[in-house]
Amino acid sequence: MASKEPREVAGLGRPETPGEKNDRVQKARGERRARQTMRNLVWSLLVSLGVMALLIIVVVRPDTNLVDDIDWVVIAQEGTDSLPEDPVYPILYDLWKSNRAEITTEPGANVVWSIGLLGPENSYVAFDQGFGADVSWVAAKVDQAPATGEVSFGYGTDAVEWVEYDRTAFDDGSNNAYVIIRELDTSILVIAGTSKQAVAQVAEDVAYQLSMRATR
Repeated sequence: MASKEPREVAGLGRPETPGEKNDRVQKARGERRARQTMRNLVWSLLVSLGVMALLIIVVVRPDTNLVDDIDWVVIAQEGTDSLPEDPVYPILYDLWKSNRAEITTEPGANVVWSIGLLGPENSYVAFDQGFGADVSWVAAKVDQAPATGEVSFGYGTDAVEWVEYDRTAFDDGSNNAYVIIRELDTSILVIAGTSKQAVAQVAEDVAYQLSMRATR
């Protein structure tokens, strides 16, 4: 049987040598690996972009309300039996939401009624009523800062005097940037927030609630 003649290679016009064949095979393999690597890079990039888009849609999307709307008025009324007396709470317009409303125990107080309030322009206000609270409880609420004076919030005869802790000049935007405190007969009220304006809105309604209780 006659041996098979080596085939001619286009462009050479003659059969390729073993060395040329080896070079051609190695070059083809290298090109395949390069194409595969490029496909893998493109696929990894597409997956990464997809994950990033999902995070933006689910987490960052500004028109999505990710905060549970808690009815602090209902919780306050339901928790009356767990407190020494009826708790104080503000009644605010619809732009205010709550992310927590709870009865807790804290050092320096027998029991604490607490509300977290989310207001307009990304403001935050914490309202706390400490029953049987002492000076150590107050000091913790104001981060050991000294008082900066007194301030009145409320309208007309409903106005109430508060001790003020104003740190907005150097701690503006923090949850305790502006704090006011009012001592009652058996409890201490603390209203702390990211700005004086936000705290004032809550304090003005609290002052009204206190005046309504005084007339009962």
